[in-house]
Amino acid sequence: MILPFIRTYKKTFILFFLFIATLLYFLYKYNNILNEKTLDIFVQNQVQIAQNELENQKNQALSLALMFSKNQDIINNLEKNNHIELKKELLKLLNIIKTYTKNSIDIQIHTKYLEVFTRSWEDVDFGLKLDSFREGLVKVRNSNEPYVSTELGKRFNIKAIAPIYNHNNLFIGSIEVIVDFNPLINRLKGLGIDSMILLEKDYLNIATYHSDNPKLGDYLILQSSFSKNLLDILIKNPNFLKNDSFYYETDEKVFTQIPLGEFENKSVGILLISFDKNFNSFQYLPKYDYFGDINIKEDKKDLKEFNKKEIIIR
Repeated sequence: MILPFIRTYKKTFILFFLFIATLLYFLYKYNNILNEKTLDIFVQNQVQIAQNELENQKNQALSLALMFSKNQDIINNLEKNNHIELKKELLKLLNIIKTYTKNSIDIQIHTKYLEVFTRSWEDVDFGLKLDSFREGLVKVRNSNEPYVSTELGKRFNIKAIAPIYNHNNLFIGSIEVIVDFNPLINRLKGLGIDSMILLEKDYLNIATYHSDNPKLGDYLILQSSFSKNLLDILIKNPNFLKNDSFYYETDEKVFTQIPLGEFENKSVGILLISFDKNFNSFQYLPKYDYFGDINIKEDKKDLKEFNKKEIIIR
């Protein structure tokens, strides 16, 4: 026979145990939700950092394009159809930039008909019409406004284009400053963000310069200044290259991607970034508005609608 007070004690104990178990369950669920929201905010902050650095890189390129578009030697040689002297002037300017900033950039001059007039890095394709696959050039000619974007051409990189006018204020062509992504990659690395530039391999028929680049899934890797650990993780987890989720995570790392422009309404490439899940390691240096201070280790060469990864200056 069980005494009444023992029966009551057991019932109370069971109710107390159920209460504690329920409380712990909801605390566990709440803690998971809180951690997920904290991680979401952290990832958003890291993505914003990468976008800010990309925008800053674009602004630097655009500043150079605008400055060069006012160079009288460039204007006169373009108007007089003097390829050789214009090439000499471009190489002189680029040598000054490389000497004092350790940065290597390329410059291309186009005619008012969007044909190649001269290039700083090679002496081929003179007269080649570019309007069929260079959307940025068409925008500049039609709007008479500077334009910068991550744009597809023979190479996939940052291209800043500014119109060129003669002394009668007539449009006679355009100048294009071309910057690769390595300064951006190195800058992000200094901020604790490992990154990789990936080009959709479907565009190899246009971006012929990258035909020998290593492949990763449906992409081509455009630069080599990323950690081997990052590549190993991506090879083992190919789903990290998809955009089905805002981000993917391992026990220690978070992976997410930022689109890098479109061609004919289709994605051209992505900036894939990876960083430590340890929130305490987060740090961000102030953004600098000058072109330089990053040494490129390789020899190989909006404000209106920022979501489209382009900047239009009016």
